[in-house]
Amino acid sequence: MQMALARWQEILTARARQMDEAYARLGRSSADFWDRRARNYHRSSQRVQSDNSLLLRMGEVLTPESEVLDVGAGTGRYALALAPLVKHVYAVEPNASMLRYLQADAQASGITNISSIASTWQEADPALRADVSLCSHVLYPILDLDRFLARLHAATRHTCFLFMRATSFDEISDPLWRHFHGEPRCLPPGYIHALDVLYEMGIYANVEVVSTTQSMSFASLEEAVAEMREQLILPEDPEITEELRGMLASWLVEQEAMLTFPLPQMPNAIISWRANG
Repeated sequence: MQMALARWQEILTARARQMDEAYARLGRSSADFWDRRARNYHRSSQRVQSDNSLLLRMGEVLTPESEVLDVGAGTGRYALALAPLVKHVYAVEPNASMLRYLQADAQASGITNISSIASTWQEADPALRADVSLCSHVLYPILDLDRFLARLHAATRHTCFLFMRATSFDEISDPLWRHFHGEPRCLPPGYIHALDVLYEMGIYANVEVVSTTQSMSFASLEEAVAEMREQLILPEDPEITEELRGMLASWLVEQEAMLTFPLPQMPNAIISWRANG
């Protein structure tokens, strides 16, 4: 029996049910979630420091002749950082809003070795191959994780890298969710659950838990209210908005002219394995 995969799917099913119920109360769905969040996500994930733990680990296997597959590339945080170091980057991203930010930043930086592929990984060209593959903070909503990972493994000639949270941001904001929704939040799966699925697939991966800077920051209290209202699936009700504003005003701290949650570091895991492709 696929116990690890069943556990992964159980977590996702419970979380999806809770979120669908919350969206239904607003008369909306989660379909355009990333369209609504693209601008803030782009700003919060723009910079990748040279001492970034994931880039350093990938640098151990990359060469100037490497081709990299960035699955779920988002606004290009890693694709743009990796492009100057390698021969070519294939950035697979299904969300058009995210992809436009990636393409605009690549053009502004004079980067010409990124191919933008507007597709989910499941629907991407089966012939797509690269020396090194990367999947950063992408797996959390993937129900058929075993098929997703099997395809990533087959498309990779040398090494696969996954980057996943050990602690979810939703775990930090859970007190807010409980306050407004009256129940604990169903959290997404973490790296340990993906690792179990890999083990069940016969893939024995290496794992390194690293601390990274907490990236959820806001230029103003109003921006924080708008973003957290989206995260918490709350209505644009004046009373609820004012209540949320008061809670965030007493919780957020100022750091480098930005407002952020009082948790400077977040634990994440770098999962890697040598592929057979």
